Amino acid sequence: MRLIRLKEVMEITGLGRSSIYKFISEGAFPQSISLGERAVAWELSEVEEWISIKIEERTNNNKGEPKKNLTSFVTEADVISFINNKFKGSNVSEAIAWLIGLFNS
Repeated sequence: MRLIRLKEVMEITGLGRSSIYKFISEGAFPQSISLGERAVAWELSEVEEWISIKIEERTNNNKGEPKKNLTSFVTEADVISFINNKFKGSNVSEAIAWLIGLFNS
C-alpha cells in the first residue's frame, strides 16, 4: 500500500484540486485519508482503480470500440483542399485573416 499526496493525485489524474474535492463530495472519487491535523493522502491503488473505471466507462460509451487514433498525418494537399472548401467564394484576405487567427490563439 502506498499513500500519495494531493500534488501527485493531480498529476496522475490530470484533475485540479477543486475538481478532486468536488468529485469526493459527490461520492465519485476515492476519499482522502487523514494523516494529521492538516495533512491528507490517498491510497494509490484506489486512485488507479478510479482511473481504470473511467477508461472502462469510455470503452462502454464507445460500445466496445477501441479508442480511435485522434492524430493522423496531414499532407499539404489536405490543407489546400480544406482551405479551398472553407473559403469557397471568399477572398484571399479572409483566408489569410483566418490563418493568422490560428497562430494568435
